[in-house]
Amino acid sequence: MYFDIFIFLSLTILIIVSTLGYGLIFCNKIFLKSRYINLPFKGIFGIFFLYIISSLTHLVLPHNHIHNSLLLFFGITFFIISFEKKIIEKKQLKIIFIIFICLFNGFLISKTNEDFPYYHLPNSLQFATHKLEFGLGNLNHGFKHFSSIFIINSIFYLPYVDIYLFNITNFMLQIFFFSGLVILLKNKDLNNFTKALSSFALITFLVKFYRLSEYGADYLGQFLVLLSFIFVTIAFSKKKIKFNEKKELFLISNILIFFAATTKFLYIIYFLIPIIFIYLYKIEDIYKFILDKNFLIVSIFSISSIIFFNFTSTGCLIYPVTFTCFTNTINWSIPEDVVNSLNLHYKTWSKAGIGAGYGLENQTEYISGINWIENWFRKYFFTKVSDFMLVVASVLIVFILYFKQNFRIQNKLNFNIKASKISYLTIIIIFFVWFFNFPTLRYAGYTIVFLTLILPLAIFFAKRINFNDKSIMRKIHILLIVGIFIFNIQNIKRLNKELNLTIDEHHNFSNFPFYWVDNVDYEKIFIENKNFYKVTSKKACWNVPATCLKDVTNLKIERKNNYIFYTK
Repeated sequence: MYFDIFIFLSLTILIIVSTLGYGLIFCNKIFLKSRYINLPFKGIFGIFFLYIISSLTHLVLPHNHIHNSLLLFFGITFFIISFEKKIIEKKQLKIIFIIFICLFNGFLISKTNEDFPYYHLPNSLQFATHKLEFGLGNLNHGFKHFSSIFIINSIFYLPYVDIYLFNITNFMLQIFFFSGLVILLKNKDLNNFTKALSSFALITFLVKFYRLSEYGADYLGQFLVLLSFIFVTIAFSKKKIKFNEKKELFLISNILIFFAATTKFLYIIYFLIPIIFIYLYKIEDIYKFILDKNFLIVSIFSISSIIFFNFTSTGCLIYPVTFTCFTNTINWSIPEDVVNSLNLHYKTWSKAGIGAGYGLENQTEYISGINWIENWFRKYFFTKVSDFMLVVASVLIVFILYFKQNFRIQNKLNFNIKASKISYLTIIIIFFVWFFNFPTLRYAGYTIVFLTLILPLAIFFAKRINFNDKSIMRKIHILLIVGIFIFNIQNIKRLNKELNLTIDEHHNFSNFPFYWVDNVDYEKIFIENKNFYKVTSKKACWNVPATCLKDVTNLKIERKNNYIFYTK
C-alpha cells in the first residue's frame, strides 16, 4: 500500500508539473506576456493544449503507456526549462502547491461519478488502447457520448496505475481554478466588480463543489464558463486598457468558452457572454481580434474537433440532434429512430419527466410548451436547485454580515456600472435559454444560476467596498481559510465513511489510494478477426478491456485505409 501511495502521489505531482509546462508553451505563444494570465490559469490552458495534442495523436495512435510517458516527459522538460529561465513566478508556484495540499483530501476517492462505469471510463480506456475507430456508438450506448475530458483522461493512462488517474483532470481543474482566483484577487489593477465576483465565486464554489466524484464530465465546463465571464468583467475597468490587453481579454474569454464547448456542446449558449465586448470595444477592433491567426486556429479546431468526434462515433455532427445525422448516407451512422428516441429521453430527463424510480408514457406531450414546469418545480427545483440556491444565499449572508462595517459609498467607481448591468441582462437571457431547453444543473446550470443570483450583489459590493484595501483582503483570506476548512471537513467525513466500508461493499477503499472498480464478468469474443470483450451480466463496462460490448446483434466490421468502421 505504501508503494501505491508513493506512486500515486509522485505521478500526480508530475502530471500537474507537466500540464503547467504545456500551459506555459500555449500561453507564451497565444497571449505573449499577459498580466492577467497567472500561472494557475496557464495550467488550465495547459489542459486545453493537451486536448489539442491528444486529439491529433488519437487519429493515428492509441494513447498507450509509451505515448503518454513521452507526453508527460516533454511537459516536465518544458516546465524545467521555463523554471531555469525564470519565466515562472515562484510565489505563484508556491500558492499552487499550498492549494494542492489543502485540496488533496478531495482527490482521495473510492466512489466515482455515477456515469463513470457507464461511459466515462469505457470511452477513456478506448482512447487509451485504440486509435480512432468509426461507429463506436453502434457497439455500446456509452460510446455515443463524447467529451474532451475522455480524451484528456486517456493520456493519463500510465504504467503501473493504468486507469486509476482518470479523475486527475478534474482535480487539476480544482487546483488551478481556486489558486488562480486567489492570485487574481491580489492583482491591484483589477476593478472592484471583478474582485467582488471573484471573491463570491472562490468561496461559493469551494464550499459547494468539494466532492470530486460528482464532477464527471459536467463541472469542468461550468468552471471554465465562470472564468470566461470573470475575464470579460476585467474589461469593465475605467482605466485605459491598451489595445494588446483588449485583444488578450477577448481571446482568453472566448478560448475558455471554446474549451467548455468541447466538454459538452450545449455550452455553446455561453458564447453570448463574449458578445458583451461589442459594447466595450470598437467594432473594427473586434473584427481584428476575430481575424487574429491564433483566435482562428483555436476556434476552428475546438468546434471542428467536437463535431468530428461526434461524427466518427455516431454519424451525427451534433449528437443527438437528428437533422445533423447522416443516417441515410453513412452506413455506420446510428439509426434515426434511435437518435430520435434518445433525444426525447434526454429532453424529458432534463425537465424532470423521468428519473430514478419514475417515468412517463407520453414524453412528447410532457416536454411541449410549459407542460413540464409544475412537475419540474416539484421534482427538481425543491431538491437540487433550492439546495444550491441555499448555499449561494448562505455565502451572500456571510459576506454581508462580515463586510457590513466596511461599506462605504465609493465616490469614484473604478468600473463601468452600465457595462455590469448589460452583462447581467446577457446572463438573464442565457438563463431563459437554459431554463426552457435543458433546465438541469448538470447541463450548464450551476454557473448560470450562480451568476443570476450573485451579480446584483456583486454590483452592490463593488460600489461600497474597496477590494484593494489590505484589511478587506485579510478578511477574504480568512473566509478562504474557513472555506478550505469546510472543504476538508466534508471530505474527511466522506473518507471516514469510505474507509470503513467492508471489502464486500461497493465503493470500498480496499485498493487505497485508488478508487473502487467493480468486478465485472465478461468473455473474450472474436468478430471478423477483431477482439472484443462482452459483458455477460447486466452491469456496466467498468474496466472491462477495450473494446467493451453489451450487444453483438447484427454487428458488422469494415476496414478501410487501416481504419475500422462498425455498422449494424
